[in-house]
Amino acid sequence: MKIGEVSRRSGVSPRSLRYYEQHGLISARREPNGYREYDASAVDRARTIHMLFDMDFSRDVVESVLACSGHAAEEAHEALATQLEQVRDELAERIERLTDMHQQISDFLSRQPR
Repeated sequence: MKIGEVSRRSGVSPRSLRYYEQHGLISARREPNGYREYDASAVDRARTIHMLFDMDFSRDVVESVLACSGHAAEEAHEALATQLEQVRDELAERIERLTDMHQQISDFLSRQPR
């Protein structure tokens, strides 16, 4: 299927699909006229990539997640686990900072006359 069809079915813009292809996250074969031709699995793969980027995962983590799909080697799973531990720790720090900021705002608002 052409890039427009993958975009329509996946909800991912053609520009993003080209970016994913440029970075080896998704692949398409080129027809003699230069058009990209994607197989049916590209729709789900594009959705997955888009979701991971929307969750602020780095391209390295996205690559590791994709490497673990299908029949991946144990080393790929170990590498992903290491990366996800780091992501988890960073998320915990962000949550702590956001919780603190939330509390400061709540405290400020509770002191304001209404």
